[in-house]
Amino acid sequence: MKRRNPAHTKRLLARNLRELRLQRSWSQYDLADEASLRQALISALELATANPTLESLDKISAALGVEVAELLLPSKKVLADRPAADAAGPASGVGAGETRHGRAKRG
Repeated sequence: MKRRNPAHTKRLLARNLRELRLQRSWSQYDLADEASLRQALISALELATANPTLESLDKISAALGVEVAELLLPSKKVLADRPAADAAGPASGVGAGETRHGRAKRG
C-alpha cells in the first residue's frame, strides 16, 4: 500500500466529516453535542488543522452512525460488509427549522 502524506489524511477526514455532517443537516454544534465533544474541535477537524485522538474519532463515528475507517476513506468508497440499509446513517426525523434536540437552528 502506498504511504499517504499526513496532510492528505487530514484533508480526507475534513471532507468526509463535513459531508457526513451535512448529509444529516447537522450544524457543527449538533455533531459536537451528539459526540460529547467541543464544537471548536469539530471546526478544527473540518479545517484540517487538528489531529484527533482515537477516542474523538470513535465518538464522532458513533454519532454519525459510521465506522471510524469511513471517516478516512477516499470519495465514494464504502466498507463492503456494511448493510445497504444502514449506509445512510440513522434517520434524524428532524424538522427543517430545528436540530435533533428540538432546539432552533443557530444562525
